[in-house]
Amino acid sequence: MDRLMEDSSTDYRHEQKYYITLTQATELTDRLSKVLPFDKYSMPGGKYLISSVYFDTPENKALEGTAAGLLKRKKYRIRAYNHSDSFISLEKKTKRGPLGKKESVRIDRQIYDDIMYKRGESLLKIDSPLAHEFYHMINVEGYRPKTVVEYTRRAFVSNISNVRITLDMNIKGSGAGVDMFLDSGSLVYTVPPCWVVLEVKYDHFLPDFIRNLLPDASVMQSSCSKYVYGRTYM
Repeated sequence: MDRLMEDSSTDYRHEQKYYITLTQATELTDRLSKVLPFDKYSMPGGKYLISSVYFDTPENKALEGTAAGLLKRKKYRIRAYNHSDSFISLEKKTKRGPLGKKESVRIDRQIYDDIMYKRGESLLKIDSPLAHEFYHMINVEGYRPKTVVEYTRRAFVSNISNVRITLDMNIKGSGAGVDMFLDSGSLVYTVPPCWVVLEVKYDHFLPDFIRNLLPDASVMQSSCSKYVYGRTYM
């Protein structure tokens, strides 16, 4: 099989997460939309739907490491947009304290189904270190799909310091099943719908003209792990 997509990765980036109210999110969207464009995935109105399947070991290493706030930790997930299988990516998120890095490789629906219901041998046909690493994680470390997480996102971007600001709302997780293309009807709220998760990511610095548009220091900063919410909301 030809390479479906080059592994994409970034260096470690600053990541800050906050809870804000729906009112604050509406006001922030109005301010940001006057100076920053939406990202490339956005539909008319700036929103799009993200669905992700998260994987973990039988011992739940990723869950326990994230919940405990370990300085170094990693998670694997498969992500798609707007309930479509036209663009699916396998992703690895690595955290070092307040810094994060994402690596990804594009896969197709056949590979997705192979990962979900078999042993992921089709990963070995992709010219991708991440795909081969994940095959090892499935067959040696015992990684299996654990939960579906789904939410609506608005995302703003800037070329200055590679800034990306996202507002995630209607955050839900799987009540049963782990296939993001089949089980969306079983999802339930894992974060109260009155709250929005604001994420601010950037390379080296956050420009003042963007910082000044964000909510003040009174907002509640949190790790806001959607994976942990999806596993522990009960």
